[in-house]
Amino acid sequence: MKVGLSLGISQREPIMHNVEVVQAAEELGFDSVWIADVQLSMKDCFTALTLCAVNTSTIQLSTGVANPITRHPSIIANSFTALNEISNGRALIGLGTGWTGVYPIGLKPATIKQLEEAVITIRRLCSGEEVEGGEKGPYRMVTGKGPIPIYIAANQPRMLQLCGRVADGVILMGGANEEFTSWQIDLVRKGAEEAGRSMDEIKLHLWAAIAISDDRDQARDDVSHWVASQAETFSKWKQLPEFLHPYKADFESASKAYDRLEHMSQHARHKSAVSPELVDYLAFVGTADECLARILKLEKLGLDGVTLAFRAGGRRQRMEILNEGIIKPLKDLA
Repeated sequence: MKVGLSLGISQREPIMHNVEVVQAAEELGFDSVWIADVQLSMKDCFTALTLCAVNTSTIQLSTGVANPITRHPSIIANSFTALNEISNGRALIGLGTGWTGVYPIGLKPATIKQLEEAVITIRRLCSGEEVEGGEKGPYRMVTGKGPIPIYIAANQPRMLQLCGRVADGVILMGGANEEFTSWQIDLVRKGAEEAGRSMDEIKLHLWAAIAISDDRDQARDDVSHWVASQAETFSKWKQLPEFLHPYKADFESASKAYDRLEHMSQHARHKSAVSPELVDYLAFVGTADECLARILKLEKLGLDGVTLAFRAGGRRQRMEILNEGIIKPLKDLA
């Protein structure tokens, strides 16, 4: 199983420090890094990814995630083609509908149709193929050198089915829970079957926060900002699956309290809006052995990887703990 790292570059963090974090992640066995693309509350991801590309050699690099509303598909295609060049083929394209990046500037997230069209456009442009809709007819991107894997972040049914139809990989934005993850994978499979695709063509990566500690209350506090961000998105679902009904109050509380300028900040005031029960449901918390056991159970569902988010303070030490308690055991079992 592959292990990725999810990062956001806060206003307090120098971009070059982020590069040092990614260098350490590569050294400590992480397979990929995904840097958040949230233009009002975090520093520019593509600046950081470029610097990471020239200062690392093996770790895969991506956005976590870009969207076709704030960035036109042709811009995304060109940016990732450049990143793929300077990283010697280590780029992955992380896409989503947009959420925190679009609402604060008065826009709406991409529709399913818009995102599907963006995926097709980006793939064709990266391959040097023509796309319909230019000023004088079809257009192409002369810098396109070949396809780059496209991963779509998804958690709801229609989006998960879209992933099954067109994505090279799926970023499962649910939680560290077998029932939730199995439900999501089944929906991806449904979309793949409808498109005549095999699930072998699609990589499945679960994203979740992790906090390893003997002090469970401290571990919960370390990941509550991430859980609150998930809860806020769930509050917008038109229909919740039954297994999420017990947490409706958490979702409503997170929605009312959420401040997008403090998105994914460990200092966010809204992190207190979620219950310990929801934190345990959505995140990996506890000892290294407890977290590893949950990851191994999830792997049996067919996951190809897990991407982990954790609080910013003391990242090197936290990554060393993850290397010893999670990464090395997973690689030994591979």
